[in-house]
Amino acid sequence: MRNNLLLPIITILFLNIFLFTSCEKEDQDLLTEATINQQEITPDTQVTEKASGITNERVYRNYQGGSYSVHTYKTQSGTGYALGRREGIAFVTPTSPTSAGVDRNKYNFLWFLLHPERKDFVLTTSSSEFWTLKNSGWRNVTYKYILIQKSSGNGTSKLYRFYDVANSDHLYTKNYSEGVNAGLKYEGVVGWVK
Repeated sequence: MRNNLLLPIITILFLNIFLFTSCEKEDQDLLTEATINQQEITPDTQVTEKASGITNERVYRNYQGGSYSVHTYKTQSGTGYALGRREGIAFVTPTSPTSAGVDRNKYNFLWFLLHPERKDFVLTTSSSEFWTLKNSGWRNVTYKYILIQKSSGNGTSKLYRFYDVANSDHLYTKNYSEGVNAGLKYEGVVGWVK
């Protein structure tokens, strides 16, 4: 009876290892493809064309558990990085094809940065935090001008930033209770989103 169970167990283990390796390679291929096809946007990117309008864009939240528990964020147009299972739309925020014409009294730019070992993901409006992380090996996965309102208006809510000290994982949510109930450290409001 023991030998009868051994073969199915080995088969299941092999399939799990194959699928995990396959998904990891696929994730890496997607990241490489995004890097090849899109220009990275930094706080120092120069404006070379006129703005053609601001539009709203969904930002999706993904989660991968396990030894590297991490939340990642990706827009429908490709800014960001998706790792693990999609949890849904985290928020909706304005985007612009260029920084030209963006009202800096109303909006901050929001940058998406991925830890070099894909252990954490940071959304920030701070150019000093951007450069500190980038110079520490974090990958900038911002390929479009993602905007975030500086104050409330037009049916927006606060976007809260929390940090999971045990797993080195940032969580961004419009639901303050979600972060508090998970026992995460509150780090403030990033801006206002829909």
